[in-house]
This record gives sequence, C-alpha cells and structure tokens, in this order.
Amino acid sequence: MKARSIFITTATIGSLAVSAIAQDPRSYSYQSSAKAQSADEIEDLGEISASESAGREGDGKSIPEPAPLKRKFRFNVTARGEFTSNAKLSGDHSSGDILGLPTIEAGYNVALGKYFTFDLAAKVESAIFGDHNDRSFIGYSANATLDFRPRPGLPRIYISAEPYRYDSFDTGDLLTQAIGLAAGTDWGYAFNNGRSLLYGGYNFERYLADPSVDNRNTHRVVVGLAHQLRSNLTGQLFYAWQYNDFIDASRHDSRHLVGVNLIYTFSERWLGTLSTSFVDNDASVDRASYQSVNAGLGLTLQF
Repeated sequence: MKARSIFITTATIGSLAVSAIAQDPRSYSYQSSAKAQSADEIEDLGEISASESAGREGDGKSIPEPAPLKRKFRFNVTARGEFTSNAKLSGDHSSGDILGLPTIEAGYNVALGKYFTFDLAAKVESAIFGDHNDRSFIGYSANATLDFRPRPGLPRIYISAEPYRYDSFDTGDLLTQAIGLAAGTDWGYAFNNGRSLLYGGYNFERYLADPSVDNRNTHRVVVGLAHQLRSNLTGQLFYAWQYNDFIDASRHDSRHLVGVNLIYTFSERWLGTLSTSFVDNDASVDRASYQSVNAGLGLTLQF
C-alpha cells in the first residue's frame, strides 16, 4: 500500500494555541493583579497536529500546495487533558497541576487562483486547572490569513491578523486582549517516499494589546521533523524559539520549547494525540522566568 503523505498543521495553544508555526504561541506579560493570568500557559498548550494527506488546507499556517479554485469549511472539537509541572509559570518550583483543555474551532479556506490562499478561522478555548482554579480561563480568537506561494517546492509567504480575548473563569475579569498583525514564511521538504517531512519557518508579529503593558513585538522560529511511523501513526519532533520585546515595559523574553508528539488517526474524523514538551522561558523580569515540563493526551473530532 502506498504510504500517505504527511501534512503539518498548527493548533494554538494555545494559541498551545500553538499557533510559532509549530505552536501558534502567544506571549502575554505578567499582570499586576495576584489573580491575573500571566497567560504564557495559553501559549504552552498548543500542539502540532497532522491530517491525512498532503496539500489539504489547514489553519492558515500550514504548508499547502497551490490548487485550483475551491472552497472548504471545517469544524473541529478537541478534548484534551494535560499535566504541567509548573502551573504558576514562575521559577522552577513545583506547582504541578492537571488541566482540562476543551477547544472548538471552525474555519473556511479558499484558494484564490493559482498562487494565493485565504483562510479564516474562529476558536473558543479554555483551560480548567485542577488545583490552581484561580488561573482557569476562557479565550476567544479569530485568524485571517492570506498566503502566497509562487510555485510548488518554494517557501510560502503569508500575512495574518488575529484578534483575541481571554477572561478569568474565577472572577470573570478580562485577563488580556489584543490584535496581532503578522508576516512570515515557512517551508517543508518531504522525503523518504513522502513518509518524512522536514519543516521550518519564521514570522514576526506586532501585538496591540489591552492592557497596554502587553504591547510587544514577537519573533518566532521553528524547525521540526515529522515521520510516518505506520499508516495511521505519525511522530513529530520540533524545536521553537520565541523572542518577545515588550514595548511599554522594560521586559524582554527569550523562550525555548522542545516537543515530541504522536498523532494516531483512528478514522477520517477522529485523531488522537500524545505529546510532551519542555519549556525554558528566560525573562528580564525575574518573576516571569520559568521552566516547565508538560505532557498531554487529546482526542479530536474533525469535519
């Protein structure tokens, strides 16, 4: 049987999200309120996922091939549980917790002629903490992406706009809201008869946020390798680096993330994901520096 080609998409985390090209990450500043979410954890909850065949539309930050004019709607529901060794995202102390991470996403993708593709997605996501319930949140976001690929085999270039808002479950108060304006490029190289994919990308994003302390410029770089272990099982190893320059605060963050994912395709509609990652965030503000180890298990229903 001919092996199915691998196709990489992203899912934010979280916006974990995420969302870098590998993670769809968002980096939020430390809030002054004791109950306010530092919300870097939203970024940490993202994952890479895989769909069944190459060239299909993803979430606007995948690596699609140019295609004739066509339209596609999609709808995904994900139930995910995750353990984190550092729920407070401060230092390297032990504040382990179990999180529930339900997500609903709807999207629309259209190829605009031979070279351009437009993608629109909307997402509702939340994180429910077992012990640190004051950190639980719900988030709403949308993403509009226009990408350009001059011809197959060359890197893709894209621009996007992403408004989002996150509220505290505990108090109902606003944690953070912003619009991110991004430009970037990504590229993937398939080999081993389409069973393996080496990929990488870079993007720059400017966030206009409320509260304004979250205004920032973000640079993201990601490299990774995906391999089809079996016809319905894909493994992924990736590294992502993100640098945040907060405009209205004396703060700079350098964040390193190493992750491993296993994606099992039960059927055309059902996907299972097992993932683990290590995060090292070095910030000029001591209380925003942290390390964490995360492991999660998820199930996705896609239409």
